[in-house]
Amino acid sequence: MKIYEVNFNSNTFMLEANIIDINYNTLDEQYEKLLYILNSEGLDVLDYNNEIAILVDDCGFEKIGNAIFEVKSEDDLVSVLAGKLLFVRNIYNEESTDFGSIKSEDIFNLRNYLDIKFKGILKQKL
Repeated sequence: MKIYEVNFNSNTFMLEANIIDINYNTLDEQYEKLLYILNSEGLDVLDYNNEIAILVDDCGFEKIGNAIFEVKSEDDLVSVLAGKLLFVRNIYNEESTDFGSIKSEDIFNLRNYLDIKFKGILKQKL
């Protein structure tokens, strides 16, 4: 599964975007690997649009040193998120929505049209 990662590098003071490949055999293993990448114990899901979701640490605002981002979704909803952002595809099925591999065209569109602003570094827990 391919994930598009956006993070702030505090050494270079630049936004960085990477494509990460993860392999898994079960949805539980997928979830554990996503938590590992986020360095978190849980995750929150924000829909960027109907097809793409943003995964973020559910306790991101409790971790001093996390980057704070303002992201505008395709339907103009503005969200403030803390920590690393992972972009995945929504895979809809009868009982739930799972996470799937991001596509090349998704990455192209995100790189060209994602409305994201770096707002700063978390200096105290909120």
